[in-house]
Amino acid sequence: MRGIGLIDMKKTIFPVLIILLLTAYTPAVNAGLAGSTVLSVSLANYDPDPAIAGGTVEVRIGIENIGGTTASNLMLEIVPSYPFEIVSGESAVQSIGIIQGYKGQSNENIKIVKYRMRVDRDAPAGSYELKVKYYEQGSGDAAQKSLYIDVRSRESAEVIHIDKTMLVPGKQTSLKFTINNVGNAPLRDMTFNWENGNNIILPVGSDNTRYIKYIDVGDSVDLEYQVIADTNAQQGLYKLNLYLSYYDSIIMEEKKISTIAGVYVGGGTDFDVAFSESTGGETSFSIANVGSNPAYSVSVIIPEQRSWRVGGSNSVIIGNLNKGDYTIASFRLQSSTGTTTSQNMTTRSDANLQGNPVQRTMNSSSETVLMQIAYTDTMGERKVVEKEVKLGLQSMAAADGQMAMQVRRGTVQQESVFSTYKWYLFGIAVLVGVIGYRKYKNRRLLDPDFRIEDFFRSKK
Repeated sequence: MRGIGLIDMKKTIFPVLIILLLTAYTPAVNAGLAGSTVLSVSLANYDPDPAIAGGTVEVRIGIENIGGTTASNLMLEIVPSYPFEIVSGESAVQSIGIIQGYKGQSNENIKIVKYRMRVDRDAPAGSYELKVKYYEQGSGDAAQKSLYIDVRSRESAEVIHIDKTMLVPGKQTSLKFTINNVGNAPLRDMTFNWENGNNIILPVGSDNTRYIKYIDVGDSVDLEYQVIADTNAQQGLYKLNLYLSYYDSIIMEEKKISTIAGVYVGGGTDFDVAFSESTGGETSFSIANVGSNPAYSVSVIIPEQRSWRVGGSNSVIIGNLNKGDYTIASFRLQSSTGTTTSQNMTTRSDANLQGNPVQRTMNSSSETVLMQIAYTDTMGERKVVEKEVKLGLQSMAAADGQMAMQVRRGTVQQESVFSTYKWYLFGIAVLVGVIGYRKYKNRRLLDPDFRIEDFFRSKK
């Protein structure tokens, strides 16, 4: 029992001896620093913590004199390196002045210095070194200390592109939005939607909301919708409201982005061109606006081509055409031989009447004529639409054949009159001959020298 008590006493005495030894050693240490200046530089704090890439951070640096001698004319200088830089207007060197020596609980031996720095927006998340130098003013000797600041990347997203800026009323169109991660941290759990306040533009086949799970740094995501603009929409610029929300891990809450984009409803149109008729040497075509937009300052043109040419002007101005309207444009259309279509048809009609085979002056390519419709769309742009129009040759032949038939009838009538009265005329001619011969014979009996030409001599 006595042995056990002795062991317990030794365990108790040993820690006490250690404490007494340290207590005795501390004055010896302080006595060693009492005659010198010993500076300690440390990072007190920084705000925000962590620093945010692309933002500004305020750094507080603490300087403490743990020696017994006062430090005078003390200077502190930071040496910023990537990703830090001093905010414009501030100095990297600051004067600390005097720091008293260590005096127990006194705060005169501690100074706090503040610096405001900007963090590079492209800095990846991590811990970055900030170097600090301190020295007495005028001294060539400087001590250096490295401090470390944590930097975190900021999540940031934007709608950077819309692939369509014009929609045609009543026509289903693909509309694509591109979401780009322009920050330095991945984006997670995003929700995107858009709306048009007038409901002129609406999605087809789906709603207007899409969900995105993840977009890495520098990547983008395309969101495609099928949309239709109202067929009765007035042409003009319509506003789309765009909304994007995602979780911001720095502020620890959902962040919302709201922006707008413009989409123009209107634009171009289309035409239907058809052969109408051919009369009096002119060929007429009907032009109809079959699109969804009006057309302004419409002109119809027959350009140069192999099988056809136009006598006179090759263009006709027909003015404005609203959707659904139509008008007529006429040209003196000629084949490549230089004769009008009416003349060609008349020639072929005469050949038919005479029992001869039709000799076409046009090859198969002359069955159609190339036409151009030039117009100004609702955006003020001049456009040209080309159409190949099939000519109604049978209709043209029928119309021109009637003219040929009338001419032919006149000729036949003349022949009929001659056939009817030719024997009367022949009898009159014979009678005149007989009477003349008798008169000539009687004159010869009276005057043997009388000749036929004496009938025509004037009597004096």
